[in-house]
Amino acid sequence: MEKINLLVLSDDIDLRIEIKDLIADEAFAISGYSGFTAEGKTKTVNKFPEIVLCAVRGEVSDSVFSFIQELLTVARGTIAILVNDKIDVDLVNKAAQYGIRKVLPVDGIGAQEFSENIKTVFALEKQRVLDNNEERRVRCKAIGFFGGKGGTGKTTLAVGVASQLARAGKRVMLMDLDLQFGDVVMALDLDTKYSVVDLVQDRGGITIENINNFSVEHSTGMSVLCAPKSSEYADFVTAAHVERIIDIMRPYYEYLIIDLPSSFNDTTITACENCEEIFLIYNNEIFSLNNAKVCYTILDQLHQRDKIRIILNKTEKSLIRAQDFEEMFQLPVFADIPADYSAVFMSVNKGQAITVAQPKSPVSKAISDMTDKIIRIHTGIEPVKAKPEKKKMFAKVKKK
Repeated sequence: MEKINLLVLSDDIDLRIEIKDLIADEAFAISGYSGFTAEGKTKTVNKFPEIVLCAVRGEVSDSVFSFIQELLTVARGTIAILVNDKIDVDLVNKAAQYGIRKVLPVDGIGAQEFSENIKTVFALEKQRVLDNNEERRVRCKAIGFFGGKGGTGKTTLAVGVASQLARAGKRVMLMDLDLQFGDVVMALDLDTKYSVVDLVQDRGGITIENINNFSVEHSTGMSVLCAPKSSEYADFVTAAHVERIIDIMRPYYEYLIIDLPSSFNDTTITACENCEEIFLIYNNEIFSLNNAKVCYTILDQLHQRDKIRIILNKTEKSLIRAQDFEEMFQLPVFADIPADYSAVFMSVNKGQAITVAQPKSPVSKAISDMTDKIIRIHTGIEPVKAKPEKKKMFAKVKKK
C-alpha cells in the first residue's frame, strides 16, 4: 500500500526533530521540512502531500493561521493538522475556522498514538471525499519504465499506460528520456521539430512555459516531451536538467510517465531517484530473469529498492514463470501482459498506442487493467469505466 505523504512545517528546528521522532510508523513518508514561509508554500505545491503537519510551540499567531488558510487554497485536497503544546477549546475552535482538521499535542503523547490520530484523520477525510463524489487532487506521481535490455516492450507499455491515463481524464506528461534511441515519436506518429534538447538549450531556461512550448499535445490529451531525433545530441541533456524538468512539471501534472533508456547512466539514475515508482519491464525467459537480477541489485545499491515494481511483458508458455520472478525478488508481479505480436505490430505501423489501435486485444485489456490499478493505488478511488454504447434496435416494418 502506498505510504501517506507528510510535509512538516515549523519555524522551530527542534520542534521539527520532535515531530520526526513521533512519526516512526512505516505507513508514513516525510517528503520534507520547511517553515511558514514562501519556501514552505512552494514545497507544498510541488510535493503535494496528503497531510501538512503545522507545528508551533506556545501561542499560535494569526499570521500562522492565515498562512495555513492560504496554503489550503493553493494546495486543494491537502489536509492540515496543527501540532501544539497548549491545547484548549478556543484553539481547537479557531483551528477549525481556518480549515484545520485536527489539533494534536506535541507533549505527553506516544509515537503510536500520534500516528494513529493522523491515520484516523486521513481515513475520515478520504471517506468524506468518496461520500461527496469528489475526486481529490493528488500529488504528482512520476513513474519510470525501465527495460534493462532491448526488446522488452517498455516503450509500448509506457505509451499505452500514458494514453490510458490521459483518456481517463488525468493530466499526463510522457517524457522520452531514451536520448539516443527514443521511439516515442515513432510509436505515436508525432510531427514535432522540438525535443528535450531544445528545452534545455533555450535561453529562457527550464520553465513550465518552455516545457509547454517544446512539448506536443497528443490526440489522447496527454503532453509528450520527445527525445532528440539524432543520438549525437544526447550529451546535451544532463542529470541536473532531468531533475529540474521533473521538479518543474510536478505541480501541473498528475502523472509523469518516463520512458528510460535500457542502461544506467547519470540521467537514468537521477530520473529513478526522482520517480515514485520504477517499473522494471521483462519477459519470461532466462536472459530477462538474469538481467532483472542485475538491475535489481544496482537499484538496491542506489537505495531505490522500495520503488521497484516487476512487470512481465509478452508472456508466453515458458519454463520461466511469474513465480520465479516473485521468488527471486520477494515481490509480487505488478502486472502480467500477454504476448500478442500481431496487435502490437499493427499499432506500431499505425503510429498509435496499442490501447487505441487495438482496444479489444488481450494486450490492451491487460494494459487497461494495469492503468486502473495505478489510479486505484495512487488515488484510493476506483476508476469510472466508460459504459459501452448500446446498439440501437430497429423494428422491422412488414410490407403490406
